[in-house]
Amino acid sequence: MAMEERPKTRRGERGAVTVEFILTATLLFLILFSMVEFAFIFNAKLIMTGAAREGARRAAVTGGATPEAYSCIQEYLVLGGIQPGEVATTIEPRQASYGTAIRVRLVYEYPVITVFLRPIVGESLILTAEVLSRGEKVRATDG
Repeated sequence: MAMEERPKTRRGERGAVTVEFILTATLLFLILFSMVEFAFIFNAKLIMTGAAREGARRAAVTGGATPEAYSCIQEYLVLGGIQPGEVATTIEPRQASYGTAIRVRLVYEYPVITVFLRPIVGESLILTAEVLSRGEKVRATDG
């Protein structure tokens, strides 16, 4: 029984495979972490849009920039994992009657987590959500 000879590999080929793996793995991890970061950013944007929509609805029913509208926005943000103190909230006008345009605007400075993305997009991204609604509160008339 003759033993089969294994093809002899050069020492440099093993090192080249290791270097290729390191370069490829680094690129794959960069892509993976970037995808996860963008998923977090998209999630924060969806939470902000939902909070603005709920706040606009509450402002339309209660008649403008009321404490109930601000409270509704804050509750939605907390449920989504965003600290309400980090979000600038604007509701205009302060008082709105039936048919008046109500604008709710939220601005959030999202801190970039992934170190790989910071040189590209910076330390943070500004996320905004703006919703326009119509007032539904009917003011009582003297009569």
